[in-house]
Amino acid sequence: MFSDNYSMQTANASFSSAVPEALSEGELAQLARSPEAKVRAAVGARINTPLTSLLRLLTDESPAVRAGVARNERPDMPPEIFEDLAGDKAHEVISALIANPAVPDRIISKLGRQRTKDYSASARKRLSESKGKSGILGMVGLGSK
Repeated sequence: MFSDNYSMQTANASFSSAVPEALSEGELAQLARSPEAKVRAAVGARINTPLTSLLRLLTDESPAVRAGVARNERPDMPPEIFEDLAGDKAHEVISALIANPAVPDRIISKLGRQRTKDYSASARKRLSESKGKSGILGMVGLGSK
């Protein structure tokens, strides 16, 4: 969906502008059924989107929508959602997971071991920047040799 030179920051801003900030859970649940992938992606990224809607968006055919869910920083997000997304084949979904600080380090370290060098480098950087996680790279087998 995005060209190589298309900034993920631009994509995030575009998705965010697709759905107004002050919406109720009911309105977000309705918008999660929108025919527009851009709207569904924006709804997936909102922390106040109902969990049932996020579960539906998790299996959306559009990688942009699944990436929206991967960007969601909801504090009570079940880790199983992030685990399911970690198996996604779309680059933008995996990139969104790695960039999301709410994704547990154990999922990021798994991505670093199982994915391409691009993902591995991003995952290592994310893990090395995690506060209070000194030494985690070595513990998960990602330490430099």
